[in-house]
Amino acid sequence: MQHDKAHVIVVGSGGEPYREYAFQALAQRYRLSALLPAEPTWQKPCLRDWRVVDFGDAVAVAEALNALAGPGSGVLTWDETVLESTARAAAKLGLRHMSATSAARCRDKYLTRTLLEAAGLSPVRHGLAHTAAEAVAFAESFGFPVVVKPRALAGSMGVVLATDADQVRDAFTLASGAGYSTLPTGHGVLVEEYLDGPEISVDSTVSDGEVTCVHVARKRLGFEPHFEEIGHLVAGWVDEPWADEVRSLVVAAHQVLGVEVGVTHAELRLTSKGPRLVELNGRLGGDLIPFASYLATGIDLVVAAAELALGRTLDLAPRHHRAAEVRFVYPPHDAVVRHVDLTEAAAVPGIEHVAVLADPGTTLLLPPRQAIPRLAALIAVAADEAGCAAALDAAEPLVVAEVEEISGA
Repeated sequence: MQHDKAHVIVVGSGGEPYREYAFQALAQRYRLSALLPAEPTWQKPCLRDWRVVDFGDAVAVAEALNALAGPGSGVLTWDETVLESTARAAAKLGLRHMSATSAARCRDKYLTRTLLEAAGLSPVRHGLAHTAAEAVAFAESFGFPVVVKPRALAGSMGVVLATDADQVRDAFTLASGAGYSTLPTGHGVLVEEYLDGPEISVDSTVSDGEVTCVHVARKRLGFEPHFEEIGHLVAGWVDEPWADEVRSLVVAAHQVLGVEVGVTHAELRLTSKGPRLVELNGRLGGDLIPFASYLATGIDLVVAAAELALGRTLDLAPRHHRAAEVRFVYPPHDAVVRHVDLTEAAAVPGIEHVAVLADPGTTLLLPPRQAIPRLAALIAVAADEAGCAAALDAAEPLVVAEVEEISGA
């Protein structure tokens, strides 16, 4: 019965197309409560209780969490914007969660780089610029190209590849003016040497400091010179020539940043000089990656996050060995969305899940003017990468998207 289930509290939400699967997975197993920024709508069928709270008010977050929590409650968040406030509130109430110190180290990309450098781990030349001139000076000392990014945002917002001084100046203006929800801005722009090679993400579980790398997603990038994530492939990786080195780097990075517990999302580049950490996020991966991982392996990282919050032992044995790939569909130009229909795309063999990401009337501006301006998501499941690609290539042309180009865009 519902009252016999363990109690789990989720702080934050995310959008329905990206996090509905997570709420449903938790509601099937736990008595689920939530702290939300607004009254629940699509989340409501999954919730036993909730509180609406201003996430910019740390005291209010702690008070609302205290109102919901009871003996044995677990708390977790997958929302980057509330990771630090959740950690502080959990510590105040004695709930099992990543510490506020570790959360801050993960959230601040410059602090991450500084700590890794001090430990002699994942060397990446970098500097924190407060003016365009400083950014250019760092870039010229590293050698072009360089990557310019906000210090503590998310979703690749404001991240640009620059190949000369003029582009660095433009990139500094973009990065310093970028914003993402309630995340902090105005405290410097990070300039880093460009890391060559493909980009991957690694989602891991951490229990009492012991790190287990659960899956790797090959990241698909687009809209150069920006780093828009246009898809992710989850497939077998333990036999890759870089697997051991990646695993060692990810484990060591957790230790350097002091991450004690939770599910994390690391991003790395497989460079010609070996793997390099781009960032380590102290929360579950986004972009439907954990859902793709579940479809590929049967391991549910959402449930793992809850089990860790409850202090339980994890079962991370894969149920099957398949590939799953997420592909996002974008408009061909800046546009206002009139209608999106995925009926025919969903019927393609191998397509496991589809989701409309833009409601009628939504304005979508292509990068860098807007973060993740997506029309739809398609997820394919197959025996291997080639099978996923075939299904997605067949389904994508069947996406019906009526959009009105924005005049003068």
